[in-house]
Amino acid sequence: MPEPVSPTSARIALVLGGGGLVGLAWLAGLAGGLRTHRVDLAAADRFVGTSAGAIVAAVLAGGGDPSSVLTPPRAGGEELPASRPIGEVFAPLREPGLDLAAARRKVGQLALAAQPGDPSEHIAWMAALVGDKPWPRTDLVITAVDIEDGELRGWTAADEVPLALALAASSAAPGVLPPIPIGAHRYIDGGIGSPINAHLAAGADLVVIVEPLAHRFGHLPSDGDLDGATAVSIVPDTMSIAAFGPDVFNPAAQAPAYESGVRQAEAAATILCDSGWPAL
Repeated sequence: MPEPVSPTSARIALVLGGGGLVGLAWLAGLAGGLRTHRVDLAAADRFVGTSAGAIVAAVLAGGGDPSSVLTPPRAGGEELPASRPIGEVFAPLREPGLDLAAARRKVGQLALAAQPGDPSEHIAWMAALVGDKPWPRTDLVITAVDIEDGELRGWTAADEVPLALALAASSAAPGVLPPIPIGAHRYIDGGIGSPINAHLAAGADLVVIVEPLAHRFGHLPSDGDLDGATAVSIVPDTMSIAAFGPDVFNPAAQAPAYESGVRQAEAAATILCDSGWPAL
């Protein structure tokens, strides 16, 4: 299994973290709102995306409109299934005596047992969100976790995995969406362990980390391994967190989350410009 890659040379890296449906909407609102303030996140030299962040990263890297991720809905308009409480499926990450790989493997087995749907439906949804396009030419890394060995995988265009398939694996939240088969392996959400996987941006001069669920999840020590890069973090404010609500997969919270992202864009634009992000 190839190790996740990090760039050898990238002036600006954009790291977009996971966040369920509400995090997806907030990221889209923030990215779109930033453009109205003369800041385009698509100007990054490298994109590292995890789960919801992978979807928005793929759209940005491909030159698309970030608001497009809000449509279309899943086939038939049905809500995401959830056959097991998310807290129960994630419990191995807090289990004493388990290293990260072992905990991820255990989460993967619980995800398999949950049987929350057909993988092909989730793959089709991802294809609809990104337009069934090939990998962009821009440097893009999409993360997922292999449930067989518990290791993090960072896909790039060089791996020749269809983009929609990589996105489906990266966003396959255990207990909510089914593990995604790719070749002889099955994969779950890239945020199992770290919601950002920021170490994959190491080597850049400036690393901008946009993290929808910073108020809910901690980091791994490896997230700080940025080879001396200047790191800038953008997270939801108190009003955005209230708009998200307790269920990150609640479709009714998407519109308020999107509006919150748009609202935060003005302050985020100032932060980014002050950090050296190029203005339009």
